[in-house]
Amino acid sequence: MNHRVKIGLIASSGGHLEELRWMRGLEKNYSYFYFTELGGFENVNYIKNAYFVEKIDRKERGFLRHFIKLTFESFSVLRKEKPDVLISTGSLVAVPMLYLGKLMGKKIIFVETIARIEDLSLTGKLIYPIADYFIVQWENLQRKYPKTVYVSGIFGRSGADKEQKV
Repeated sequence: MNHRVKIGLIASSGGHLEELRWMRGLEKNYSYFYFTELGGFENVNYIKNAYFVEKIDRKERGFLRHFIKLTFESFSVLRKEKPDVLISTGSLVAVPMLYLGKLMGKKIIFVETIARIEDLSLTGKLIYPIADYFIVQWENLQRKYPKTVYVSGIFGRSGADKEQKV
């Protein structure tokens, strides 16, 4: 039986999800699903095969209860979808999914946002120890975090640069 690689694309709504949009060519070669937050992106035409969860904020009242609920939702999606690889651009919504995925033997790819120039984001710091492939977009981050891979300007490239393999 020929196994087609399945990818989970995980990001919070907004800019993190927009960064994942630049990877949308993946659906031509791989089976995939999105895992993101409610927040106005539910009807965007490039979001197909998606699971939407409530937005989470570490400063919200009842954060722990919400985080536990998110963890169970993440586990349920992982069991149903059975991905081989999880790719994330962050943020907090990705943490339970990526840790559970790692415990289940999935490959973890994290792409730190281009906005992080001097230090990793909180999500990046949490995922760095478990990532199989951790991409940064600034050379000084790669020097500071030796396990990372430096790839300049992954998102928003024009022309032939978009064809570069990551």
